[in-house]
Amino acid sequence: VFLGGDGLGQGWRYCYTCETHTPPRCSHCYDCKVCVLRRDHHCVFFGQCVGFHNYRYFLSCLLFMWSGLLYAVVMNAEVFIVILKEGVTLHSVLLLLIPWIMLVSGKVSARAFAFAFIADTCVVGLLLVSAFFFFHLFLMFRGQTTREWYSSRRPYSLGLLGNLRHMLGVRWYLCWLSPLIPSPLPGDGINFQVTGSLEPSQ
Repeated sequence: VFLGGDGLGQGWRYCYTCETHTPPRCSHCYDCKVCVLRRDHHCVFFGQCVGFHNYRYFLSCLLFMWSGLLYAVVMNAEVFIVILKEGVTLHSVLLLLIPWIMLVSGKVSARAFAFAFIADTCVVGLLLVSAFFFFHLFLMFRGQTTREWYSSRRPYSLGLLGNLRHMLGVRWYLCWLSPLIPSPLPGDGINFQVTGSLEPSQ
């Protein structure tokens, strides 16, 4: 990001690492070694920052991961039914919670361990992805980035539909189906409509 003094306004800051002025909602990433427009966070799984240009792809990935894991949990429900059909016993609970220990101690067969381990992995994955996905849906509906949520600021919230358009683009209602559907973002990532105080709330 390199902009001259003409563009400076409310919310602009100076990045001492990049040695340039940065627009509102932009922040420096020390992993990417660059300032990122409307930066949300650095994603270790994608190996890059999630920000203005790729936030909708990140959300689409979370949605498809969540859907796939939900499907996997439903398909593995029979495993839990079989394990718990004799009732909730210490053996069945330990098999579901610590299948590795049960296998090493010789309490279960390799087949029972495999089924329990796969089912457990799907459930844990679903819980983790659900937390991340619904947290980011919450942020999107409020028009916030993760950094703004930490500081309790909501100066850029445009209402539900406005926030959806600004995060997902003009075709926000279609881009959930496929990340390949073009959905141009209405802004430029530099100028944002301010609807509240830019100062953190006390």
